[in-house]
Amino acid sequence: MRHITKSACPIELQTYLQENPDATWEQFKREHASKIVKETIINDQEGICCYCEVDFLDPPDIHHMPDFRVEHFFPKERNKLLNGENAHLTWSNLLGACHGGSQKAFNKTKRYTSPDLHCDAIKGKEEWTTTILNPLNIPAGIEIFSFKSTDGEMMISKNCPPELAQLAGNSIQLLNLNQETYLKDARRVIIEVLEQQIVEESETKTFEEAIEYLRQVHLYAAEKKNFFTCKSYVLNG
Repeated sequence: MRHITKSACPIELQTYLQENPDATWEQFKREHASKIVKETIINDQEGICCYCEVDFLDPPDIHHMPDFRVEHFFPKERNKLLNGENAHLTWSNLLGACHGGSQKAFNKTKRYTSPDLHCDAIKGKEEWTTTILNPLNIPAGIEIFSFKSTDGEMMISKNCPPELAQLAGNSIQLLNLNQETYLKDARRVIIEVLEQQIVEESETKTFEEAIEYLRQVHLYAAEKKNFFTCKSYVLNG
């Protein structure tokens, strides 16, 4: 999980909500404007899940579907946010999440983890707005999570601000961000590859130059930002 900065609410969503203040997500997603909203969410999040940071498979894989769904941080089933706004269509309540291992379309890949689900697939209708971290409110540039190199386990960083530690721990546990067969293993492989690349690049560069080069490749200039927080931990640790 990392900080997400949302762009301005798409004008198409603003207009629809003004004309249909009580509309549901199910009604809106039949509109062409929903495509624009989804594309904006994906771009804002640089193509990765707001929780586990797996990429959305864009373009889709051989199953012809992206690993993407719109997540309502405050459950849309409550209809109204605590401030009275429409929970289905309020821009700040819309995030992008993966399918959390629930889609049988991915049954030939490690992404299909059912019944061991994660992210929005396990969160469902739960009202966890004060229980887990909201990606929109995570401070940018602060190390909240650390990762174990031996198995990819996600943990609370020793540098995590004390006031966020409980929320961080709840996020890991409740969203099942240490799902064994896919998430942890994918992070383990990433850490292994990055550590090997550090060794290789350090043969022709200073350690600092090697790290900066790999930051450029994997963090700043990378087309896909999957598992960004894990990569950042290795390269900034």
